[in-house]
Amino acid sequence: MVSSAVKIYLIAVHTSIAGMLWGLDTGSIGAITQMAQFDESIGRLPTGTLGIYVSCILLSASISSLCSGYVADLLSRKYAIMTGGLIFAIGAILSASATTYPMLLCARLITGVGQGQSISVVTIYLCELAPHRIRGTVATMLQMLITVGIAAGFFIAYGSSRLHGSLAWRTPFIVEAAHGIILASGMLFVPYSPRWLVQRGRFDEAKSVLQKYRDSEDVEDELLSIRGSLEDRSTPQASFSEVFAKRYIRRSALGIFIMAFMMLSGVDTVLYYAPILFAQAGFPSQRASFLASGVSGIVNLLCTIPAQLWVDKWGRKIPLIGGGMAMSVCYLGIGTLYAIYGEKVNGEIRINGKAPQWAAIALIYIFIGNFAWSWAVVIKIYACEIMPTRLRAKACAIQQVGWTFMDIGPG
Repeated sequence: MVSSAVKIYLIAVHTSIAGMLWGLDTGSIGAITQMAQFDESIGRLPTGTLGIYVSCILLSASISSLCSGYVADLLSRKYAIMTGGLIFAIGAILSASATTYPMLLCARLITGVGQGQSISVVTIYLCELAPHRIRGTVATMLQMLITVGIAAGFFIAYGSSRLHGSLAWRTPFIVEAAHGIILASGMLFVPYSPRWLVQRGRFDEAKSVLQKYRDSEDVEDELLSIRGSLEDRSTPQASFSEVFAKRYIRRSALGIFIMAFMMLSGVDTVLYYAPILFAQAGFPSQRASFLASGVSGIVNLLCTIPAQLWVDKWGRKIPLIGGGMAMSVCYLGIGTLYAIYGEKVNGEIRINGKAPQWAAIALIYIFIGNFAWSWAVVIKIYACEIMPTRLRAKACAIQQVGWTFMDIGPG
């Protein structure tokens, strides 16, 4: 007989496909825009236009993230994730069939709506479904699937770059659309959040869910605890204004601050433009830089595993402080190498000398690894945990906006 913990882990893997969608896009979009086949179909995009195209997904994702709290409370957590997956799939299909830059831009904005909607709700759903003893590990499943998606996105783009014609750059979008459909269809078979059921007055259903996904916990006590937390309030529903009320303003500000700085670390810039960075650091060919980008995806994935296993033992403070210091050292090292050995070649800054080139490449990998085991995993959990459970849907929506909006700048 399958234990309740295994059932929850399986649900976590499926719902975290929302993170894989984010990862697939992050891992492939830089390589897609550097393909010669893309240039032949759409035309070579100037640097500014390329930046707008790559990062515009974050603009629409930030808007849908802000609305995700309302959608999660109105439709339920499971259907909020489902609709996000469907919208993402529609956007990816439109991207795969686009023939002009404006079509690509519109399709990417639609994709962002689905991304922001689905990924914003997953952590809330998993925290509400999982028992306390495995909540941290379950919540990190989202980041694990993000890293899997990034690595897969790099190698899918690397493999498809060998295809002839526009199918080379359309294939990654087709793969993304397929995963969006898988996420949406599978959500039909996962349970509702017990907290959402209690919020809707469906107590018998909530009790049934708790009984199915708890082995030894006192279901009645947990049900009473959920009811008590929902009934102990002066307003019928949690609101955005309450998130910023005097009682919670410090927690809300802290959550937005750390989520914003997670993106201001520049990690998505490194991942989005990895082929360009590795080319500037010395990889001589397009495919070599694509392959180096794929290795960074593997590093990202492997370094996420320790955090997945031991996040509840490490706590939150050690990864936040230690990871931040390690990433800072890496950036200082990379900046120093560019300052000393950088030179302008054909309008681009490149590092001169094999030893400095390899040092810069190593520091990029070390930076990605340190981000993966620390901030990537802990910040989202911590930002969610510091808020009362009944405000988490609204608070996480606002935090997600800070995350995606700040990512537009580096992107």
